[in-house]
Amino acid sequence: MESKVVAVKIMSRVEVKIKTNAFDVIYNALKVDEDKDRSKAKLYLTKDGLLLKIEAEDLTALRSAINVWLRLIKMCDEIIEVLV
Repeated sequence: MESKVVAVKIMSRVEVKIKTNAFDVIYNALKVDEDKDRSKAKLYLTKDGLLLKIEAEDLTALRSAINVWLRLIKMCDEIIEVLV
């Protein structure tokens, strides 16, 4: 009896809607950071906030990308609050 190893590639995806007063400023600040090695993020302007879509090769990369992006957005929002 012969065994075969089959490689399965799983893609993970998450979409997050973010409402903030300074969504256009945050969008412009973070738009350049979209593509990384194991994950890809797209940041969209909506009429009332931001839409963040993340795709990753595996769950570890997805978790990491979610953490990084949400921290970046939160940091930008907090800095804008201090400056305004």
